[in-house]
Amino acid sequence: MDNFLIANIALDLFCLILSLIPIIYLGNDYRWHQKLNLYFMGISVSNGLMIIGDLGDWCFREITTPFLMIVVSLLTVLYYASSAFVLYFFARYINEYLELKRPARTIFLWIITLLCSVQIFFAVISPFTGAIFTITAAGYQRGSLFAISQLVPLLCYLSFTWLFVLHRKKLSRREVIFFLLYIIIPLGAGALQMFIRGIAVVNVGVTLALLFIFVNIQSERDLLIRQQEKELAESRVEIMLSQIQPHFLYNTLTTIRQLCDVDPDQAKAAIRDFSLFLRGNMDSLESKAPIPFEQELLHVENYLALEHQRFQDRLKVVYEITARDFSIPSLTLQPVVENAVRHGVLRREEGGTVTIRTEETADAYLVTVSDDGLGFPDKLEGEDNQSHIGIKNVRERLRLLCGGTLTLRSTPGRGTAAAITIPKEGATL
Repeated sequence: MDNFLIANIALDLFCLILSLIPIIYLGNDYRWHQKLNLYFMGISVSNGLMIIGDLGDWCFREITTPFLMIVVSLLTVLYYASSAFVLYFFARYINEYLELKRPARTIFLWIITLLCSVQIFFAVISPFTGAIFTITAAGYQRGSLFAISQLVPLLCYLSFTWLFVLHRKKLSRREVIFFLLYIIIPLGAGALQMFIRGIAVVNVGVTLALLFIFVNIQSERDLLIRQQEKELAESRVEIMLSQIQPHFLYNTLTTIRQLCDVDPDQAKAAIRDFSLFLRGNMDSLESKAPIPFEQELLHVENYLALEHQRFQDRLKVVYEITARDFSIPSLTLQPVVENAVRHGVLRREEGGTVTIRTEETADAYLVTVSDDGLGFPDKLEGEDNQSHIGIKNVRERLRLLCGGTLTLRSTPGRGTAAAITIPKEGATL
């Protein structure tokens, strides 16, 4: 084997290793669950398979047995079919990135799917017809219809370019530069490959484009993380302020003052609960990650103790805690409980009961807060704007910090049930 062939094999192996880096990265921590990352994973896997297929051309320059001819034929089919899947997943990636609407999305994906199908079809029949390639005793040879394998990528990349031109106003300058590199490098490599037989130009071009996409994904991820941190910080402040409203402070302090005259021991207990409640709210401002459920529950207990001092028998609380060993974002349970108290049981003259229940399922932890209050007749989550903001922020914090959800179900005259669902993968202590 001459030095030129060794260099091409080494180049292919190097490109293969580069393709594995994003695959390993996206396969960790369920990053590939996001659609953009999933399509990028498809591009990376297809590119890796394309390189493996190309290795057959460089490793087997002389075909000495029928078995070896079959192996090289299959590897070459893999090369051309995988290159079509690179284009297909690239198209899906662009569609998701630009958030195309119908009918443009349908037309674009149909065109790309048709073009890729043409290449795959001719690749599969080539071992029998010699359309795109033939395998002889001298190894791989281009077929009479080899131009199809170059025309399909050209038309696909022209479609991508046309799409970017139409949607250029939706992209920043950085995004435009990245997408132009996605197109120009593989397109230039494909054009060069038409005239150069002896070096794996296309593989290098596609792999470089792959790395540009990967860099862009990382840049977007960093921007997203910074934005999410900003939103979480703002929501923590909003939730804390929604819970320490002037009327709540005044009412609590008035209750403590009255207890000082009639029951000093109860007054001391109320001051302790009030102090712990305020401390819990202040600590939440520094909490950027889920906290143990026990800690959040303690904060809720301090809040309910203060409300019980004020409303006495009008407020009853039942705890049915069967699951404790999990994490929950701070200030997510307390606003829900406050909604149950203020907009549920205390709307009734005789009051009512708030029930806090936890349970563990096969794949999640469930926290349910229910009341037997008046409920609400429509989709409004409480009648005041502050309550609406609190519930909205709780949903956002659950989604961002642990992939959790909050659902409300209310029946007028019979009460409301709020269910917090925390996936186990996001609730590990």
